[in-house]
Amino acid sequence: MTTPGSPGRISRKERAARAAIGMPADHPELVTRRPRRAEWRQLTAWLTEMWPNDEYTAIVAEAWRHDPPPETQDCR
Repeated sequence: MTTPGSPGRISRKERAARAAIGMPADHPELVTRRPRRAEWRQLTAWLTEMWPNDEYTAIVAEAWRHDPPPETQDCR
């Protein structure tokens, strides 16, 4: 979630994403824009600082194992 400057008009996709996470419509950050290379590097540096032994991967894998599959509905 980064800001590329002034977002101007907000796309339908951006509006829906903001509504889904409860972000105010006039918030300056864009939720749907992919981070730039420097932002990925910064995120990687933070993750390395917080979890030097790659504990995050184990946390995510454990959470994924305990997360039940989504319910499927019959459309009859």
